[in-house]
Amino acid sequence: MRTLWLIGLLALACAQEPKVYQLSGMVLSATTGEPIPYVSIRVGKTRRGTVANADGFYSLPVVRGDTLYFSALGYKRGRFIFSEYLQAYTGDTTEGFMYAVNYLTEDTIELPTVRISAIRTPEELKTALLNIPLETQTQVARDNVSPELIAYFLQNLPLDPQERIKVAEQRYRDIYYQRTLRPTYPILDPIAAYRLVKYLTEKAQIKREKIYDYWRDD
Repeated sequence: MRTLWLIGLLALACAQEPKVYQLSGMVLSATTGEPIPYVSIRVGKTRRGTVANADGFYSLPVVRGDTLYFSALGYKRGRFIFSEYLQAYTGDTTEGFMYAVNYLTEDTIELPTVRISAIRTPEELKTALLNIPLETQTQVARDNVSPELIAYFLQNLPLDPQERIKVAEQRYRDIYYQRTLRPTYPILDPIAAYRLVKYLTEKAQIKREKIYDYWRDD
């Protein structure tokens, strides 16, 4: 009897839905139905995400409460609530593999009319710049930094998670070069000799005071 109870409990546990799903899908254009390459996919309120490949295919682990955000240049940002999709899903959900097709709507941005004028000399260019009304320049600056425009681009432009990593790596390379590689200066150059003495003095101070602040601005 006890053995049958354990077998039933194990079968019930195996039949339950998993806590983590592997969601795979395609991102297509709602207008043409063609795949959208390199769409940025971010899980809301987390640091998880991925980027679709050149064919619009993506795959990432999700849980029931996740909300996915899709963003690509030229398209409106899309939202995908996984819990709602899970309830309407007609396939097998016990294995933990889910499949979806996501559509993004094209976004059109109308730019103001640009007038091109021929300027032949630097004097004509200077005169043309001086004749621009100050209020026009101020209004253009206000439009460029308007909260509505900034919020629009933050929501619709694709994210670049590698940019911060590249900046940090370059920063570490610069610091490593400055603190570990002794620069070569000509001995007969008094300015170079002064810089060499200053460099050696700073190195001695760093070793003596054990300065390990790798994020100094200087």
